[in-house]
Amino acid sequence: MIKNDFKSPPSTLNPQGEERKVGYEFEFTGISMEIASEIVQDLYGGKIHQESTYIYSVKNTLFGTFKLELDAQLLRDKKYEEIFEKLGIKISTYKNRESLEDSLKELASSVVPFEIITPPIHLSRMNRLNELVHELREHKAKGTGSSFIYAFGLHLNPEVSDSSVGSILNHLRAYVLLDPWIRKDSKINISRQITPYINEYEEDYIMHILDPEYNPNLKQLIKDYFKFKNSRNRPLDMLPLFMYLNEQLTTSLLSDTITSSRPTYHYRLPNCSLEDENWSLAQEWNRWVLVETLASDEKSLNQYSRAYLKMKRETLIRFDSKWIKLMDRWVRDV
Repeated sequence: MIKNDFKSPPSTLNPQGEERKVGYEFEFTGISMEIASEIVQDLYGGKIHQESTYIYSVKNTLFGTFKLELDAQLLRDKKYEEIFEKLGIKISTYKNRESLEDSLKELASSVVPFEIITPPIHLSRMNRLNELVHELREHKAKGTGSSFIYAFGLHLNPEVSDSSVGSILNHLRAYVLLDPWIRKDSKINISRQITPYINEYEEDYIMHILDPEYNPNLKQLIKDYFKFKNSRNRPLDMLPLFMYLNEQLTTSLLSDTITSSRPTYHYRLPNCSLEDENWSLAQEWNRWVLVETLASDEKSLNQYSRAYLKMKRETLIRFDSKWIKLMDRWVRDV
Protein backbone atom coordinates (compact mmCIF):
# COMPACT_ATOMS: atom_id res chain seq x y z
CA MET A 1 0.00 0.00 0.00
CA ILE A 2 1.31 3.47 -0.91
CA LYS A 3 2.00 5.67 2.09
CA ASN A 4 0.44 9.06 1.36
CA ASP A 5 0.48 10.48 4.88
CA PHE A 6 2.72 13.53 5.24
CA LYS A 7 4.35 13.61 8.67
CA SER A 8 4.49 16.87 10.58
CA PRO A 9 7.97 18.36 11.18
CA PRO A 10 9.01 19.44 14.71
CA SER A 11 8.19 23.06 13.87
CA THR A 12 5.26 23.97 11.60
CA LEU A 13 5.72 27.75 11.79
CA ASN A 14 8.12 30.04 9.96
CA PRO A 15 10.12 32.82 11.67
CA GLN A 16 7.12 35.16 11.24
CA GLY A 17 4.86 32.78 13.17
CA GLU A 18 2.90 31.71 10.07
CA GLU A 19 2.35 28.19 8.81
CA ARG A 20 5.35 27.00 6.85
CA LYS A 21 5.17 26.31 3.13
CA VAL A 22 6.96 23.86 0.84
CA GLY A 23 7.60 24.08 -2.89
CA TYR A 24 8.13 21.00 -5.06
CA GLU A 25 9.89 20.49 -8.39
CA PHE A 26 8.92 17.41 -10.44
CA GLU A 27 11.18 16.23 -13.27
CA PHE A 28 9.63 13.86 -15.84
CA THR A 29 9.05 13.21 -19.51
CA GLY A 30 6.56 11.25 -21.60
CA ILE A 31 3.85 13.88 -21.79
CA SER A 32 3.99 17.36 -23.24
CA MET A 33 4.05 20.62 -21.33
CA GLU A 34 0.71 21.43 -22.92
CA ILE A 35 -0.93 18.34 -21.40
CA ALA A 36 0.87 18.80 -18.08
CA SER A 37 -0.42 22.39 -17.94
CA GLU A 38 -3.96 21.17 -18.57
CA ILE A 39 -3.61 18.60 -15.77
CA VAL A 40 -2.59 21.35 -13.35
CA GLN A 41 -5.45 23.57 -14.49
CA ASP A 42 -8.02 20.76 -14.19
CA LEU A 43 -6.88 19.99 -10.63
CA TYR A 44 -6.31 23.45 -9.20
CA GLY A 45 -7.92 25.97 -11.56
CA GLY A 46 -6.14 28.97 -13.02
CA LYS A 47 -5.28 30.09 -16.53
CA ILE A 48 -2.61 28.63 -18.81
CA HIS A 49 -0.02 30.96 -20.33
CA GLN A 50 2.53 29.88 -22.95
CA GLU A 51 5.46 32.18 -22.34
CA SER A 52 7.79 30.60 -24.92
CA THR A 53 8.36 27.31 -26.71
CA TYR A 54 9.94 25.94 -23.56
CA ILE A 55 8.08 27.71 -20.75
CA TYR A 56 4.43 27.54 -19.64
CA SER A 57 2.73 28.78 -16.50
CA VAL A 58 -0.64 28.22 -14.87
CA LYS A 59 -1.52 31.40 -12.99
CA ASN A 60 -4.15 32.14 -10.33
CA THR A 61 -4.56 28.52 -9.27
CA LEU A 62 -5.77 27.46 -5.85
CA PHE A 63 -2.18 27.73 -4.60
CA GLY A 64 -0.65 30.41 -6.84
CA THR A 65 1.42 30.09 -10.00
CA PHE A 66 2.71 26.75 -11.26
CA LYS A 67 5.63 26.96 -13.71
CA LEU A 68 6.33 24.33 -16.36
CA GLU A 69 9.49 24.30 -18.41
CA LEU A 70 11.99 22.19 -20.25
CA ASP A 71 14.80 21.79 -17.76
CA ALA A 72 17.60 22.76 -20.11
CA GLN A 73 19.20 26.14 -19.59
CA LEU A 74 20.63 26.15 -23.11
CA LEU A 75 17.13 26.01 -24.56
CA ARG A 76 15.29 28.13 -21.95
CA ASP A 77 17.77 30.99 -22.23
CA LYS A 78 18.09 30.47 -25.99
CA LYS A 79 21.88 30.26 -25.70
CA TYR A 80 21.82 28.01 -28.73
CA GLU A 81 21.37 31.23 -30.75
CA GLU A 82 24.90 32.28 -29.76
CA ILE A 83 26.26 28.92 -30.92
CA PHE A 84 24.53 29.16 -34.29
CA GLU A 85 25.61 32.78 -34.78
CA LYS A 86 29.26 31.82 -34.20
CA LEU A 87 28.79 29.44 -37.12
CA GLY A 88 27.43 32.27 -39.22
CA ILE A 89 23.77 31.28 -38.87
CA LYS A 90 21.48 34.05 -37.64
CA ILE A 91 18.45 32.41 -36.04
CA SER A 92 16.53 35.69 -35.76
CA THR A 93 16.19 35.80 -39.55
CA TYR A 94 15.35 32.11 -39.95
CA LYS A 95 11.94 31.77 -41.62
CA ASN A 96 10.96 28.56 -39.86
CA ARG A 97 12.25 29.56 -36.45
CA GLU A 98 9.22 28.16 -34.61
CA SER A 99 9.65 24.80 -36.37
CA LEU A 100 13.34 24.78 -35.40
CA GLU A 101 12.54 25.43 -31.73
CA ASP A 102 9.91 22.68 -31.74
CA SER A 103 12.49 20.27 -33.20
CA LEU A 104 15.03 21.23 -30.57
CA LYS A 105 12.43 20.73 -27.84
CA GLU A 106 11.45 17.31 -29.17
CA LEU A 107 15.08 16.21 -29.40
CA ALA A 108 15.99 17.51 -25.95
CA SER A 109 12.94 16.05 -24.21
CA SER A 110 14.16 12.52 -24.90
CA VAL A 111 16.98 13.02 -22.38
CA VAL A 112 16.19 16.34 -20.67
CA PRO A 113 13.16 16.37 -18.37
CA PHE A 114 10.19 18.64 -18.29
CA GLU A 115 9.75 20.25 -14.91
CA ILE A 116 6.69 21.30 -12.91
CA ILE A 117 7.59 23.87 -10.26
CA THR A 118 4.82 24.31 -7.73
CA PRO A 119 4.18 27.51 -5.80
CA PRO A 120 4.91 27.33 -2.05
CA ILE A 121 2.12 25.26 -0.49
CA HIS A 122 1.15 25.20 3.18
CA LEU A 123 2.16 22.08 5.12
CA SER A 124 -1.46 21.33 5.90
CA ARG A 125 -2.38 21.27 2.20
CA MET A 126 0.51 19.28 0.75
CA ASN A 127 -1.70 16.21 0.45
CA ARG A 128 -3.43 17.93 -2.49
CA LEU A 129 -0.28 17.25 -4.52
CA ASN A 130 -1.08 13.53 -4.40
CA GLU A 131 -3.71 14.36 -7.02
CA LEU A 132 -1.02 15.76 -9.34
CA VAL A 133 1.15 12.64 -8.92
CA HIS A 134 -1.89 10.43 -9.65
CA GLU A 135 -2.84 12.32 -12.82
CA LEU A 136 0.72 12.43 -14.18
CA ARG A 137 0.90 8.67 -13.59
CA GLU A 138 -2.48 8.12 -15.28
CA HIS A 139 -1.19 10.04 -18.31
CA LYS A 140 1.87 7.74 -18.45
CA ALA A 141 4.44 10.31 -17.38
CA LYS A 142 7.91 8.77 -17.31
CA GLY A 143 9.92 9.20 -14.14
CA THR A 144 13.34 8.27 -12.85
CA GLY A 145 12.99 4.52 -13.26
CA SER A 146 11.52 4.57 -16.77
CA SER A 147 14.97 4.47 -18.38
CA PHE A 148 18.53 3.97 -17.17
CA ILE A 149 19.42 7.36 -18.67
CA TYR A 150 16.70 9.29 -16.79
CA ALA A 151 18.50 11.08 -13.94
CA PHE A 152 15.21 12.76 -12.98
CA GLY A 153 14.82 14.17 -9.50
CA LEU A 154 12.21 15.51 -7.13
CA HIS A 155 13.33 18.69 -5.38
CA LEU A 156 11.80 19.87 -2.10
CA ASN A 157 12.00 23.48 -0.95
CA PRO A 158 10.85 23.53 2.69
CA GLU A 159 10.62 27.00 4.19
CA VAL A 160 12.96 27.40 7.17
CA SER A 161 11.41 27.44 10.62
CA ASP A 162 14.37 29.33 12.07
CA SER A 163 16.88 31.41 10.10
CA SER A 164 19.48 31.61 12.87
CA VAL A 165 22.99 30.34 12.13
CA GLY A 166 22.68 27.72 14.86
CA SER A 167 19.55 26.23 13.33
CA ILE A 168 20.97 26.25 9.81
CA LEU A 169 24.17 24.54 10.96
CA ASN A 170 22.14 21.95 12.88
CA HIS A 171 20.20 21.11 9.71
CA LEU A 172 23.44 20.76 7.76
CA ARG A 173 24.87 18.49 10.43
CA ALA A 174 21.70 16.42 10.63
CA TYR A 175 21.63 16.04 6.87
CA VAL A 176 25.21 14.81 6.45
CA LEU A 177 24.66 12.31 9.27
CA LEU A 178 21.50 10.93 7.64
CA ASP A 179 22.59 11.14 4.00
CA PRO A 180 24.01 7.57 3.72
CA TRP A 181 20.90 6.10 5.36
CA ILE A 182 18.53 8.14 3.16
CA ARG A 183 20.36 7.12 -0.03
CA LYS A 184 20.06 3.47 0.89
CA ASP A 185 16.46 3.66 2.11
CA SER A 186 15.21 5.59 -0.92
CA LYS A 187 17.18 3.47 -3.43
CA ILE A 188 18.61 6.42 -5.33
CA ASN A 189 18.66 5.54 -9.02
CA ILE A 190 22.07 4.61 -10.48
CA SER A 191 21.68 7.19 -13.26
CA ARG A 192 21.38 9.89 -10.60
CA GLN A 193 24.28 8.54 -8.57
CA ILE A 194 26.73 8.79 -11.48
CA THR A 195 25.67 12.29 -12.51
CA PRO A 196 27.11 15.32 -10.67
CA TYR A 197 23.73 16.71 -9.59
CA ILE A 198 23.61 15.17 -6.10
CA ASN A 199 27.27 14.72 -5.20
CA GLU A 200 27.79 13.83 -1.56
CA TYR A 201 29.44 16.39 0.66
CA GLU A 202 33.18 15.76 0.80
CA GLU A 203 34.56 14.08 3.89
CA ASP A 204 36.75 17.04 4.88
CA TYR A 205 33.70 19.35 4.91
CA ILE A 206 31.65 16.86 6.93
CA MET A 207 34.42 16.52 9.49
CA HIS A 208 34.73 20.31 9.60
CA ILE A 209 31.07 21.07 10.36
CA LEU A 210 30.65 18.15 12.80
CA ASP A 211 33.56 19.37 14.91
CA PRO A 212 32.00 20.39 18.26
CA GLU A 213 34.29 23.44 18.31
CA TYR A 214 32.86 24.73 15.04
CA ASN A 215 30.68 27.72 15.93
CA PRO A 216 30.62 30.08 12.92
CA ASN A 217 28.70 33.27 12.34
CA LEU A 218 26.67 33.52 9.13
CA LYS A 219 29.50 34.99 7.03
CA GLN A 220 31.90 32.28 8.13
CA LEU A 221 29.35 29.54 7.48
CA ILE A 222 28.82 30.82 3.92
CA LYS A 223 32.53 31.31 3.26
CA ASP A 224 33.32 27.82 4.49
CA TYR A 225 30.65 26.34 2.24
CA PHE A 226 32.52 27.74 -0.75
CA LYS A 227 35.98 27.16 0.72
CA PHE A 228 35.29 23.42 0.71
CA LYS A 229 34.23 23.61 -2.94
CA ASN A 230 30.53 23.02 -2.44
CA SER A 231 28.20 23.97 -5.27
CA ARG A 232 24.49 23.80 -6.03
CA ASN A 233 25.03 20.14 -6.96
CA ARG A 234 24.73 18.83 -3.44
CA PRO A 235 21.81 16.73 -2.14
CA LEU A 236 21.10 19.59 0.27
CA ASP A 237 21.83 22.74 -1.70
CA MET A 238 22.33 25.65 0.70
CA LEU A 239 22.86 28.35 -1.91
CA PRO A 240 19.25 29.63 -2.24
CA LEU A 241 19.08 30.14 1.54
CA PHE A 242 22.52 31.76 1.65
CA MET A 243 21.45 34.08 -1.18
CA TYR A 244 18.39 35.04 0.85
CA LEU A 245 20.34 35.67 4.05
CA ASN A 246 23.36 37.44 2.53
CA GLU A 247 22.97 38.01 -1.19
CA GLN A 248 26.02 40.26 -1.59
CA LEU A 249 28.47 37.78 -0.06
CA THR A 250 26.96 34.72 -1.72
CA THR A 251 26.87 36.36 -5.15
CA SER A 252 30.51 37.40 -4.82
CA LEU A 253 31.48 33.76 -4.24
CA LEU A 254 29.25 32.17 -6.88
CA SER A 255 30.69 31.01 -10.18
CA ASP A 256 27.29 30.89 -11.93
CA THR A 257 24.05 32.87 -11.84
CA ILE A 258 21.54 30.02 -11.69
CA THR A 259 20.83 30.20 -7.97
CA SER A 260 17.74 32.11 -6.85
CA SER A 261 17.16 33.67 -3.44
CA ARG A 262 14.56 32.06 -1.18
CA PRO A 263 14.16 31.33 2.56
CA THR A 264 14.19 27.56 2.05
CA TYR A 265 16.40 24.53 2.15
CA HIS A 266 16.79 23.05 -1.32
CA TYR A 267 16.66 19.25 -0.92
CA ARG A 268 17.62 17.73 -4.28
CA LEU A 269 18.24 14.06 -3.48
CA PRO A 270 14.95 12.16 -4.10
CA ASN A 271 14.05 10.25 -7.23
CA CYS A 272 10.92 11.35 -9.09
CA SER A 273 9.53 7.85 -9.65
CA LEU A 274 6.17 8.75 -11.15
CA GLU A 275 6.14 5.48 -13.08
CA ASP A 276 6.32 3.43 -9.86
CA GLU A 277 2.93 2.67 -8.30
CA ASN A 278 4.64 2.09 -4.92
CA TRP A 279 6.33 5.51 -4.88
CA SER A 280 4.74 8.50 -3.21
CA LEU A 281 5.47 12.12 -2.50
CA ALA A 282 4.87 11.61 1.20
CA GLN A 283 7.66 9.02 1.44
CA GLU A 284 10.18 11.56 0.20
CA TRP A 285 8.83 14.33 2.42
CA ASN A 286 8.91 12.06 5.46
CA ARG A 287 12.60 11.32 4.90
CA TRP A 288 13.22 15.07 4.98
CA VAL A 289 11.22 15.29 8.23
CA LEU A 290 13.80 12.92 9.75
CA VAL A 291 16.46 15.56 9.01
CA GLU A 292 14.43 18.26 10.74
CA THR A 293 13.72 15.92 13.66
CA LEU A 294 17.41 15.21 14.25
CA ALA A 295 18.30 18.89 13.76
CA SER A 296 15.81 19.86 16.47
CA ASP A 297 17.16 17.30 18.97
CA GLU A 298 20.44 18.91 20.01
CA LYS A 299 21.36 16.15 22.45
CA SER A 300 21.02 13.39 19.85
CA LEU A 301 22.62 15.56 17.17
CA ASN A 302 25.72 16.12 19.32
CA GLN A 303 25.82 12.45 20.30
CA TYR A 304 25.71 11.21 16.71
CA SER A 305 28.14 13.87 15.52
CA ARG A 306 30.70 12.66 18.06
CA ALA A 307 29.96 9.04 17.10
CA TYR A 308 30.52 9.84 13.40
CA LEU A 309 33.88 11.51 14.07
CA LYS A 310 34.99 8.63 16.31
CA MET A 311 33.91 5.95 13.85
CA LYS A 312 35.67 7.75 11.00
CA ARG A 313 38.93 7.80 12.94
CA GLU A 314 38.69 4.16 13.98
CA THR A 315 37.14 2.44 10.95
CA LEU A 316 39.32 1.38 8.04
CA ILE A 317 36.77 -0.58 6.00
CA ARG A 318 32.98 -0.71 5.55
CA PHE A 319 32.39 2.62 7.29
CA ASP A 320 29.21 3.36 5.33
CA SER A 321 27.50 0.08 6.17
CA LYS A 322 28.37 0.43 9.86
CA TRP A 323 27.17 4.03 9.95
CA ILE A 324 23.92 3.21 8.14
CA LYS A 325 23.25 0.47 10.66
CA LEU A 326 23.77 2.93 13.54
CA MET A 327 21.48 5.55 11.98
CA ASP A 328 18.89 2.88 11.28
CA ARG A 329 18.59 2.35 15.02
CA TRP A 330 17.93 6.07 15.53
CA VAL A 331 15.30 6.13 12.77
CA ARG A 332 13.45 3.17 14.29
CA ASP A 333 13.39 4.90 17.67
CA VAL A 334 12.03 8.23 16.38
